[in-house]
Amino acid sequence: MSSPNPEFEQMSIAQKASAEVLMSIMRSSFEGMQRLTALNLAAARELYSNTVSAGGKLASSKDMSEVARVNQQLAKPERMIEYWRSVYDLVTAMQKEVSSVMQANYSQLTKSAASAIEHKKSSAVDGSDMMANVMKNMLEQTNKAFDNMTAVANQMSSIANANIQAATAATEKAIGSVTEIGSKK
Repeated sequence: MSSPNPEFEQMSIAQKASAEVLMSIMRSSFEGMQRLTALNLAAARELYSNTVSAGGKLASSKDMSEVARVNQQLAKPERMIEYWRSVYDLVTAMQKEVSSVMQANYSQLTKSAASAIEHKKSSAVDGSDMMANVMKNMLEQTNKAFDNMTAVANQMSSIANANIQAATAATEKAIGSVTEIGSKK
């Protein structure tokens, strides 16, 4: 038995697909937030442990050189670099997951829209071809805009990655200089 209203059925299918995509995006975001929370808990646990340990060493130190040594051990900028790199990696992975879901959905939506336009064009009355052509042109322009947006997002991700690598290299170089100065004393 065929449906009395095929447009309603298509709309229902599209709504179901959109709900599935939304759930997929929400699942990816939730999993990313879980990973970020775990990372933050691990960092907080390490900071607490290091602070308690350093506090005990500072309380039992006998001279200023020992206090300076404990302070130098407590200040670990390389751990902060590692933490922020992990945060960046998590956010980048989440962005890629969400983007891939969005791209797959957009591709399916575009195919459905193109099919609906062609269906309307073939079953329409004379003179309505112009409206179908306008809709088809709009769809093509939307595809170009989406492709451009995706390219810009990828380019910005590459720029951010390059900046993090440059900052990491500069910080590691500065840490090396400070370590050399500290070891010469």
